[in-house]
Amino acid sequence: MATSEGFSPRSKLVFAAPLQLGMLAEHELADLYLAERLTAPGLRARLVESMPRGYTVVELHDVWSGAPALAPRLVAADYRMTLLNVEPARLQSAVERLMAAQELPRERRKESRVVRYDLRPLLLDLRAGPPDAEALPPGGAEAGLAGAAGAAAGLWMRLRHSQNLGSGRPDEVVAALAAELGMRPLPAAGAGDDGESSEGSSGAVEARAGASAAGPSAGAGPQAAASSTVAAPQPQLEWIRPVRERLWLDDELA
Repeated sequence: MATSEGFSPRSKLVFAAPLQLGMLAEHELADLYLAERLTAPGLRARLVESMPRGYTVVELHDVWSGAPALAPRLVAADYRMTLLNVEPARLQSAVERLMAAQELPRERRKESRVVRYDLRPLLLDLRAGPPDAEALPPGGAEAGLAGAAGAAAGLWMRLRHSQNLGSGRPDEVVAALAAELGMRPLPAAGAGDDGESSEGSSGAVEARAGASAAGPSAGAGPQAAASSTVAAPQPQLEWIRPVRERLWLDDELA
């Protein structure tokens, strides 16, 4: 492989788009620069020998070294995931409302600031369907993974990728759906939407509940007692097994 120049040279392997932590991928694209010219069969044999576990070489294309890189040519990406604790009919209604909306104002935290943007132009397509069979344990959602209600549904989306207009993120789409459903989005085995773990969030709720369970202080009136009441916890819309199915280049989508 060719290497970059400078004090700390690195192999010139450039993936077309970053992949969120914990997300699987089925059709990734990358630019690989070689230090010597090889035939496609010869290169494939070398790659197959040294690929990390879980990686498979799907296709190789000989590209002119002066051709545009892959990253600026990306226009869209397809994703799928399984949502828990939601009835398929309710999810379908929320999907229809999102697709019918003229705009979807959202906020995204970026380091120490909040960025406001419109999610709707980034959402090219959205569909509800059956859950991913590989995501559920033997016995399906009723085995306990989907909570007491045992409800699970699949979600498929196509999001815009643009270096100028921004790129859509699957977790932001789930957050918009959760808002429509009056729920709180939460990865089933990861961090919450505020960056804290689900255990940390639960601990904070329990601490508040414990404080109110002790009752109002002596001598407090009815108004003080009412103000100490703890609100019911917001139901959680959880997601598992997010997968990026494929990336689309500018000459592949009409």
